Amino acid sequence: MRLELMDELEEFVRTGKLWSADDLQALVDRLNAEADHTDDELPGRLARFMESILLRMRVGDVPVALACDIEGIVYPRLWKVMEGVRDGMPDGELRTRIEVMNRRLSRLFAAE
Repeated sequence: MRLELMDELEEFVRTGKLWSADDLQALVDRLNAEADHTDDELPGRLARFMESILLRMRVGDVPVALACDIEGIVYPRLWKVMEGVRDGMPDGELRTRIEVMNRRLSRLFAAE
C-alpha cells in the first residue's frame, strides 16, 4: 500500500470521522478505488473492514458501549497496519494484521 494512503487513514483517525456515515462511506470508496487503481488487494480488505462498521451503523443506533468496543478494535489495529506499511512490512504480514482486525470485529458483532 502506498504511504500517501496511510497519511489519509491517519488523518481520518485524527479527525474522528469514524462515526460519520458519509465520511466512512467516502473512505470505503477511496480504499476500493485505491485497490482497483493500484491492483493491490490490501486497501480493498481494509475497505471491507470499514464497510462492516458502516453496515452496523445502518442497522440502527450504535450503543455507546458498543461504539467504545469498536473504537478499541479499530484505532489500535488500524494503527498497526499503518505502522506496518510505513515500516515496509511484507504484504503477507499486513494481510494478517487486517485479518486480525476483521476477526475481532466479527466476534464483537456476533456477541452483540
